Amino acid sequence: MNSSSRTLSAGEAADLVRVTARAVGRAGLSHAYGHCSARLDENTFVVSPAKPMGLVTAQDNPVTVPVRGPLPSGALGEVRLHQQIYRRRADVRGIVRYQSPRIMSLSSLGRTPLADTASAATSLRKHLSGATRA
Repeated sequence: MNSSSRTLSAGEAADLVRVTARAVGRAGLSHAYGHCSARLDENTFVVSPAKPMGLVTAQDNPVTVPVRGPLPSGALGEVRLHQQIYRRRADVRGIVRYQSPRIMSLSSLGRTPLADTASAATSLRKHLSGATRA
């Protein structure tokens, strides 16, 4: 999420998570499933609220989560994946996990799509560049 090695303040990380969540949702990359997070420091990160990413508003507060330890109230069980990644990879500054509606449809049909990560990245960049803060 942030290519800089600079540590984000809690407010900056919360803004980044909210904007990224909305961008992913609005780009059609996710509907009801997925979340994003940003590392605060070696011990904590913030994760998007437990709601569809496209519906996250500036008033929604991301949940602060410890890298080690139990999940706090408001954090979905899948956030354990974020914990494990942050615990094992000190270089990781942010994570976006999503389940594309198109991929879920193909999965229901038992079909495996070819990966087109370039298109997904281009779409996300386009939406992030036009996104408003918080």
